[in-house]
Amino acid sequence: MNERGLLLSSHSPAMAREEVLEELWTAEETGMTLSLSTLTRTIHAGPSDGWGGVTQELIERGWVTLDGEQLRLSEDGQREAREVVRRHRLAEVLFNQVLELPMETTEAEACRLEHELSPQVTQAVCSFLGHPPVCPHGRPIPPGACCALLSRRVPSLICRLTDLKPGERGRVVLMAPRHRDRLDQLADLGVTPGAVLTLRQRKPSLVVEVDRTLLALEDEIADGIYLRPLVEW
Repeated sequence: MNERGLLLSSHSPAMAREEVLEELWTAEETGMTLSLSTLTRTIHAGPSDGWGGVTQELIERGWVTLDGEQLRLSEDGQREAREVVRRHRLAEVLFNQVLELPMETTEAEACRLEHELSPQVTQAVCSFLGHPPVCPHGRPIPPGACCALLSRRVPSLICRLTDLKPGERGRVVLMAPRHRDRLDQLADLGVTPGAVLTLRQRKPSLVVEVDRTLLALEDEIADGIYLRPLVEW
């Protein structure tokens, strides 16, 4: 099997269909249409003559129509593509803006995750991120049912430790230090997922309280600690 065949064979039939739908959505979003020959040359999942068979299946399902030589999403195809694009762009926000991974890694991981997220998990990720309107590339993220329940955009449900004001506190939900060896150091200090941190001061050094113990943390370390703010009523 040649390299092109390997690229396509690495995708399950469902994944392959989603890749084509996503490619057509992205093209139509920018006012472009794709012919079959163009799609098989430029699809981001990897060029391959085999994409023609995937596209033909989508035409038979009624998700894609053929207008002359141009491929277009049907109404049903747009619904399917919309969910794939939504999952992909939410994953990009998570990897790039929360975990601060480089865009090359972000794109590769988002391409994998877009095929795995269930509707329930997708909604949870969107709420976790605060219902972001755009991805790191500035492209719109199609809103979901969870977004429709909101009358306005809300702040992210999580924040960095460095975003707190003195006296505010939050529960640790994610730890992403730049250097992985810091995880063990923080764990020894009681800073682990689930721990409640209270910011006591920001200057001259950042000081937090955890389990009645005061800790001074470098800003670089604190910037990689994500919390769900706890609001006092």
